[in-house]
Amino acid sequence: MDKPRLPKIGEFVRHHGRLIAIETIPPPPQPPPKKDYIFEEIEAECRLRFNGEIIKEIQTLTDFYGLETGIKTAIKEMKKYVIKKKIGPESDLEVVVIKVERQFRARPTNEENFYDKTFFDFDALDYGSQHNVPDPVRTVVWSSKINSIG
Repeated sequence: MDKPRLPKIGEFVRHHGRLIAIETIPPPPQPPPKKDYIFEEIEAECRLRFNGEIIKEIQTLTDFYGLETGIKTAIKEMKKYVIKKKIGPESDLEVVVIKVERQFRARPTNEENFYDKTFFDFDALDYGSQHNVPDPVRTVVWSSKINSIG
């Protein structure tokens, strides 16, 4: 079996997301520089809204099984949900799937990724602009009021 390796920009690493950048962090006077690997992870939040206000969080799915698999699965499941609950486009209730794109910094460990042995594992440093990555972006990608149910 091949040894684990570090990912290249654009590759999807299961349990971490798609690698979008690698930055060399300048060291203090003595130690060697460190490299931060910046990953983008995508989640699908499924919400029930009444007149635009969220009244129930149905579920949140991740890309655990591959890039944007959470979004595809969420849309499929929410289509079934609105049929079962009889929520139509004219209803005051609306089911939405919200794509959440979040970036985070991580540094490689010397261990292989338990979920994808092709790559090394990473320790996440943190999220958000305080760590020089953008804050999460939320986009409605499916709505029971706008999209067809078929």
